[in-house]
Amino acid sequence: MTRKETTDKPTVAASVFDPSNSSFRLDNSPFYLMAHADFKYHVDMDKVLHKHGVSKPIYRIMTVLRERQPASIGTIADAALTKRSTVSRLIERMLEQGLVSTEPNAEDNRVTEVMLTPAGQQLLRKLTPVVGRQMARAMEGLGPRDITALLRILTRIGQNLSKLPIE
Repeated sequence: MTRKETTDKPTVAASVFDPSNSSFRLDNSPFYLMAHADFKYHVDMDKVLHKHGVSKPIYRIMTVLRERQPASIGTIADAALTKRSTVSRLIERMLEQGLVSTEPNAEDNRVTEVMLTPAGQQLLRKLTPVVGRQMARAMEGLGPRDITALLRILTRIGQNLSKLPIE
């Protein structure tokens, strides 16, 4: 850890980052800035994916399956940060498009396993360089240390928010 990291105390309450503080401004809000960056990132992605007949949620499912297949609907939903019912509907659409295949789990017939088809793998290979260009554009001017720090901070925020709710 750097000296800065070890001396920073969690003092969000009573700081300009606290929405209940009268000095708070939206452009100082980490969550506003994260949402803004996410929005900008996905504006172009929506257009590109649409040209290929793919929505963001379908692309997200494809990327999950690239790393974990076969995968159950529940596993996909958890990794894609999407409701199971939504994933089930999207998998049906992907089946119709020939992007995935499904089969019952050998040990538990109630579980459906999903795999990318060769057509799904081919489409993902076609989209990956485009997504890579968008990622490179987003990370322009950031070095590996910056990106590693960003990932560490976002992971910590996610862990903090996984704790008990505020009320």
